[in-house]
Amino acid sequence: MTKTILITGGSGVLGKTLISKLIPNFKIIAIGTNHSHFPESIRHHKHFKFYERDLNNIQNAKDFQLSESIDLVLHLAAVVSGAKVKEATYLQINVKATEHLVSFAKVKKIPYFGFVSSISVYGSKELDLSIQSERQGKTIYAKTKSMAEDFVFQSGENYTVFRLASIYGKGTKSFISKLKSLMKRGLYPKIPPTRKKSILHIEDATEALYLWTKQCLDGKKPEPLYVFSHPESVTIDEVIQTFQSLGITKKRQLPIPVSGIWSKVIEMVFRFYSWVRRKPYHGSPLQPLLESVAIYDAKSWENIGYFPKHDLRKGLLDYQ
Repeated sequence: MTKTILITGGSGVLGKTLISKLIPNFKIIAIGTNHSHFPESIRHHKHFKFYERDLNNIQNAKDFQLSESIDLVLHLAAVVSGAKVKEATYLQINVKATEHLVSFAKVKKIPYFGFVSSISVYGSKELDLSIQSERQGKTIYAKTKSMAEDFVFQSGENYTVFRLASIYGKGTKSFISKLKSLMKRGLYPKIPPTRKKSILHIEDATEALYLWTKQCLDGKKPEPLYVFSHPESVTIDEVIQTFQSLGITKKRQLPIPVSGIWSKVIEMVFRFYSWVRRKPYHGSPLQPLLESVAIYDAKSWENIGYFPKHDLRKGLLDYQ
């Protein structure tokens, strides 16, 4: 019998890539706010079913209203870092909706549950990080992801948290994509060259989640926590130089100082701009470039039998 997977956030870049890989062999139930956000190849597939559910409106486990038998949940949906929404929205979607989805899975006796989190929960830190390091993230995104993780950790022996590094590649909105947009304008941020950041190509992230899913549905007991990142962390300078060497951006760029005192000035400017537009402020658009989390856990990759195939140079070819 074909196994059934419930996916939230399936219309995002990672979600669509993952569903495309899973759908030939598994039935997919997706919940979201707009059926048209999925490509036709998914929408019209015989293994795909969509239910309109707004996580903003989920107040308890019963609100999911799903009667099908489900073998595994993949929870990808989230308000992302830097979104111009109120703090209450971060709390509702990233925390409360996760709590209710975990409760739903327990009531329905769904044996496996995977929750996509972020290495940003560790806070901006580059040295001596391990998978069990304390979570010290201070952004609203990092704090709500940490709170959501706790519901998963407390809920079942086959319930898993994935802390993913910054995902880059075609269609993503990572700091690398933001950096390319800035460089296309002939500018680049001048940041201390020693700051290291962990990254993960979209194809490697997809493969990691796919293999975890397949192993679970084959009966293998999962680990409660995985950290997925490429073993080689990068600096902003390395990304800039690789973009230039590949001919994706111009070699001559105007440097903009964005660290030290200048980061305070830029923050004041964007804070004022948000106030004028009456939009919530959760940090400047340059914040993802300034933050640095560098971590690698070889055992996480060993447990799923895979090693990331995209180093920085190969991964940036997506941007040509």
